Amino acid sequence: MSVVKMKKLTVFAHRRDSDALLRRLMRLRCVEVRPSESDDEALERGGDLLRLAELEKLHSDVQNTLQTLSKYRSGKKGFVKKAISVRLDKFSADGSYAKAVNMIKQTEGVLLRSSELKSEEAKLKTLLQSLSPWRTYDLPLDYAGTESTVLFTGTLPASVGEKQIEKALGDIPLCAIRVNEDKRIACYSFICCRGDESEVMLKLSSIGMMRTQFSGMSRTAEREIAHLEKKISDIGAKKEDCEKDLRGIAENIELLEILYDAVGTSISAERAKQELLMTETCVMLDGWIPEPQVERVKAALSRFECAYEIEDPKETDEPPVLLKNNFIAESFEWVLGMYSYPKYGRYDPTFVMSIFYFIIFGLMFADVGYGAMLIVACFGAILLLNPKKGMRNFLAMFGYCGISSVIMGILFGSYFGNLPQAYSEYMLGVEGATSTMQTAVLFDPLADPMSFLVISIAVGGVHLIAGMAVKFYILCRDGQVFDAFCDIGSWWLAFAGIGLAFVFPWGKYVAILGVLAIVLASGRHEKKILLKIGKGLLGLYGAVNYVSDLLSYSRILALGLAAAVIAQVINTMGTMGGPSVFGFIMMVVVFIIGHLLNLVINVLGTFVHTSRLQYIEFFGKFYEDGGRQFKPATPSDKYTTEQ
Repeated sequence: MSVVKMKKLTVFAHRRDSDALLRRLMRLRCVEVRPSESDDEALERGGDLLRLAELEKLHSDVQNTLQTLSKYRSGKKGFVKKAISVRLDKFSADGSYAKAVNMIKQTEGVLLRSSELKSEEAKLKTLLQSLSPWRTYDLPLDYAGTESTVLFTGTLPASVGEKQIEKALGDIPLCAIRVNEDKRIACYSFICCRGDESEVMLKLSSIGMMRTQFSGMSRTAEREIAHLEKKISDIGAKKEDCEKDLRGIAENIELLEILYDAVGTSISAERAKQELLMTETCVMLDGWIPEPQVERVKAALSRFECAYEIEDPKETDEPPVLLKNNFIAESFEWVLGMYSYPKYGRYDPTFVMSIFYFIIFGLMFADVGYGAMLIVACFGAILLLNPKKGMRNFLAMFGYCGISSVIMGILFGSYFGNLPQAYSEYMLGVEGATSTMQTAVLFDPLADPMSFLVISIAVGGVHLIAGMAVKFYILCRDGQVFDAFCDIGSWWLAFAGIGLAFVFPWGKYVAILGVLAIVLASGRHEKKILLKIGKGLLGLYGAVNYVSDLLSYSRILALGLAAAVIAQVINTMGTMGGPSVFGFIMMVVVFIIGHLLNLVINVLGTFVHTSRLQYIEFFGKFYEDGGRQFKPATPSDKYTTEQ
């Protein structure tokens, strides 16, 4: 519920210790390294761009190799893969690093060999396919005739017959033997006199003859095909050997997973070095640390021969923002981050926002069935997948909102829309169930939308007043108590008077007093009477903004009715088959598809509109944004966890 106070860290250490120092701080996960600044021209930026490029290339190679070997790893991979507990510094020192790098080279070698085999196999299969029509040809494929005759092979369109061949050749002697044919082409063996070869070729080409070449094939087609099939079979065996080799390499795939994080950590360290300033022997590191982590950082720095200073930020500094909330409100921090982090030192509205987000989401998506699906899906994913903190908060927020949907669904009697009523009437034969059966504790919003609109506007009014209360608190905290009563208290007085006027006759006088207070407060900074009155009257225009903001909460009614109406339509369609086997199957299919789509569509719409009410109507009353999220340097932990 607050922004954690930051401390400014400055460290001077030996240059030889820069890498070890950075890695030690990265393991703490609480130091954000910022660019060091100095006017001393003797200082230069750290980091080795060539080394960084090499690490990034290696990181990419590791990732590609992991993608390849993951298909060949032994055993079934479950939903949750436990992180490998390891010391990355020991991994680099005991030879495992070099072994993992060698696994990449081995994998690349096997993949290259496999690629060559696949290419050769494709060529042989193409050649085999071209020889198949000539299987019955019993002469050696490269036989070209005798001293006085020429023998060659070719194809003609199947529609070309012997008469067309004779007509094309005229008086030129030619022996044409049809070897094979299908619907499109016919395979021929041609024999002509050696001196007539050129003219025969020309005339046959005129009727569509395409010559086939079998150079280097001294066997018959049958024997050549058998030879090719044997080579293809041998290649298949070699490909299986390649896969066997990959499975063997994949047995040590955990080494590559550790290497992935080890190289990722080195990349982060190398990038952090680029923020440092160095001389030939010294390095200067600047950073930010949360105040509660100061002692941990001091303990880590005490391991090195270095000088350091930890101080409060100056007025000209812009410290990063780290939010601190309870475990429920923490799940809503990412919603705040989508808008903008609060300015450092200012109010963090996450806790208050989470309360209203919980309530408004539930009102917009008030349904027991859909809420239960959200709860099971989100909290189930957390339990089964054990996601990282960011995804965990994302899932937890929607899980909590699912709880709100269940609560509101019970109050307003929505169980996958009107599923109990529709099933009772159309599947069980209970007449009038859809119109008489009541499941709501309060009322059915579809039957009484005006009451639901009143609740929506009432919640909106409380939400707006809460935003004003936060502003009142901020002003009082900053010592501006008078301004708090003038700028916020005057409006509360007017609102209270308007509310009392509906109950008590004297309430209108309270409202008039509130209006006068607004006029006087809005113009209090002006010196001239006319300007005071003018600006005071202009301040009343704020009432238009409040009314506009209040009407925005009618979207709660719109979203709530939309989800309920769509669910009702799905229920009607699903029960149209009646109480029969076909009707039951139809109901199950329609319900699964329809309600799942309705859940996805309306969760998205509810999320967007609930967030909008926070960003525009609520934050607009007090929020000071412009903060930068605290991003500490951390080791890579996709597959591993530091011991």
